[in-house]
Amino acid sequence: MRVAFLGMGKMGRLMAAHVLAGGHELTIWNRTPARAPELVAAGAREAGSVADAVADADVAVLMLFGPESAGEVMESVHVAAPTGLLVINGTTVGPEAARELGRAANAAGLRYVDAPVAGTLGPARDGTLKILVGASPADLAAARPVLELFGDPAKIVHVGEVGAGSALKLVVNLSLAEAMAGIAETLALGADLGLDRDLVVGELAGGFLGGVLGYKRAMIESGDFTPAAFTVEALAKDVRLACRATPRQLGVAQAVLQLTAEAARRGQGEHDFAAIADLPALDTDAAPPGAADPSRRPYSAYSAEA
Repeated sequence: MRVAFLGMGKMGRLMAAHVLAGGHELTIWNRTPARAPELVAAGAREAGSVADAVADADVAVLMLFGPESAGEVMESVHVAAPTGLLVINGTTVGPEAARELGRAANAAGLRYVDAPVAGTLGPARDGTLKILVGASPADLAAARPVLELFGDPAKIVHVGEVGAGSALKLVVNLSLAEAMAGIAETLALGADLGLDRDLVVGELAGGFLGGVLGYKRAMIESGDFTPAAFTVEALAKDVRLACRATPRQLGVAQAVLQLTAEAARRGQGEHDFAAIADLPALDTDAAPPGAADPSRRPYSAYSAEA
């Protein structure tokens, strides 16, 4: 199988390695060249353009930062891809963008699978990612041999048609973001009340927030939020997508965006998202009237690849 892998961010590099390990022909592309020399050394070909990467591919896998970067890349895919190319988009783009990308791909004679991944660097390295799929049954069947290269076969979840996988991904990531914001606020309250921080962390670890806290406890206790498995900036992007996907006012999500904005102000945008637990809890009523809604920041401000 000839696989074009578009996007050599942290996740993309690890996922693409499983394509080579599976004995397939791999071509890689990244907006910034030479991001994955280890893959080239292992036998991958690095393409100079998206068009070059997909020209003779059977499957193209996208693993980019968000809807704008995915849309730009897909425009080049439409021009150069052979008719019937199977496109698997692992990028978190939100349900509306996923449906738009799917319609455009179909109009160009391509098949499109909405397949955002749930999991970070460890599962990507191990090839055990959960994959939330929005696709027709036929397209999922065609994509499954590729998905199983970097995803756990038991965790490939067919959510529904194109857009459904991206919808569920936003729900999952919003729950993660809001749980971490809850940890931030409860730790701040404990500090205000003069409680020992280690005692508070230990107590929280045995309660409802224990799952997320256990996952990031070492970082929270040490105060060292590098290297990042999932960055503050990437979390903020997903929370903004969630806010855009519903007419509801997501109050807790807005508080999360305040925390991520404060982390970015402190130079922690590329740190692990657990860094928001180390910040003072912010009063959501503190923003002055007419202040800009952080969920409405343009995608272009965050269009760099993961």
